[in-house]
Amino acid sequence: MIHIALSTVLLLAQPPESTVPAPSGTDNPTLPILPITPIATSPAVAPETQPAPSQDDLLRRIEALEKAAEERAPPLATASTAGAFIQNRFNPDLSLITDFALVGTSLNDKSAQTLAVPGLIEQSDRGGKLRGFSFNYLELAFNAAVDPYFDFFSVLTFTPSGFDIEETYVDTRQLPFGFQLRIGKFLSAFGRLNGMHQHVWDFYDQPLVYEVFMGAEGWKNPGARVSWTAPVDFLLQVNFEVFQGVNDESPIYNATSYDLTAENGTNLSSKAPFVPALYVGSLKTSFDFGDNVFLLGASVMYGHSTRTRSEGLPTDMAFSAPGTILYDGELTYKYLLSSYRSITWQNEYLGLLSSGDLALASDGLVHAADKKQGGFYSQLIWRFDEPGRWRVGARFDLLDQNSFTVDGVAQPLDNMLQRYSTMLEFSPTEFSRFRLQYAYDRSRFLEGARKDVHELLLEVNIAVGPHGAHSF
Repeated sequence: MIHIALSTVLLLAQPPESTVPAPSGTDNPTLPILPITPIATSPAVAPETQPAPSQDDLLRRIEALEKAAEERAPPLATASTAGAFIQNRFNPDLSLITDFALVGTSLNDKSAQTLAVPGLIEQSDRGGKLRGFSFNYLELAFNAAVDPYFDFFSVLTFTPSGFDIEETYVDTRQLPFGFQLRIGKFLSAFGRLNGMHQHVWDFYDQPLVYEVFMGAEGWKNPGARVSWTAPVDFLLQVNFEVFQGVNDESPIYNATSYDLTAENGTNLSSKAPFVPALYVGSLKTSFDFGDNVFLLGASVMYGHSTRTRSEGLPTDMAFSAPGTILYDGELTYKYLLSSYRSITWQNEYLGLLSSGDLALASDGLVHAADKKQGGFYSQLIWRFDEPGRWRVGARFDLLDQNSFTVDGVAQPLDNMLQRYSTMLEFSPTEFSRFRLQYAYDRSRFLEGARKDVHELLLEVNIAVGPHGAHSF
């Protein structure tokens, strides 16, 4: 009643032929107010305007104003809705990322698939590099808070060769003293690039040293990670990971047994090692001085290596090394030219130390074998326009160490294997990207002879939906 009385007084106070602005968000910009005759204060003064509106007219106008105000205000919780379950509050963030390419190479697909890197890759994985148009992958990512204690993340990947659960894990949220625990299947924090998904790479493909040591998709496996972030004013993080270590796609680590029948009928075999069989430690730090940002890191991977080739041929072999070490050193420097423009110089060196037994089908014997292999990449990326849409970059890959000895005798393997890559990239927004890349690969051999390969690739990458920020 008080509200109605105050509204009536305000209406009576309006001058003739005036309008009252309607609340913002309504369809009509103003509400007309009919002329109102002032109430006579003395019988001697006769009004010259129209008679005052009736009480019913005033009530109708007040109800119209109150209805417009109610349409602006959010609904209040009631006893019937306050405890209601709202499903969309519990739905995870969902994003889709897809990648296509148009590829041209100097070597036909049949010959290109038989290319090898001596002592490292016996047959090239040409996924995404076959001539013509190609659909590379569709990535479906889920991200959600489980409860006050855990976050959930999962990436499912669909490719022409099949379906893969790339990552699925949970992270803790409230461990004390800067600790965090991750459990599930995930990419290792080893090195700079291994923990990054393919759509984050600066080039169409991985550096050569990652391809030969980590595989085309990097090291991922079921396991657990404990991370500690130091309470200092710059990034200082230590990670320790334990993985199952069984991975048939890995070019190095695979904690399995082997069974080989030699040419003379001798059976050569080994038992499966104890699992979990792979351990990874890494130290990462980042700091800045004005517009200069540095990121440094060191990583080491230790586990069981088993590589076999069993095709019923005299060249069949099995190499088993329980204490294989892969180490990594990384340095990234970024100079901020402005809020959007920057120059980034990124470098990594990876080295392999492996000693074990080599079983040969040709003589039916087990020999002592040692590997010392390594290489690096160095790349420079320039984001050169003020909106930050254009980038240009170059990368140099080199395998500079490729030593393999059997019973102390060095095997004839080539080293100083190189690859040169350049790229030009345009991103209209953060959700779309077009990249043109040229690569000159001098690391491949065809039927025992070096075969230079030229590659020209046009890549299109499209992202839909919310996607978390990527690491620097």
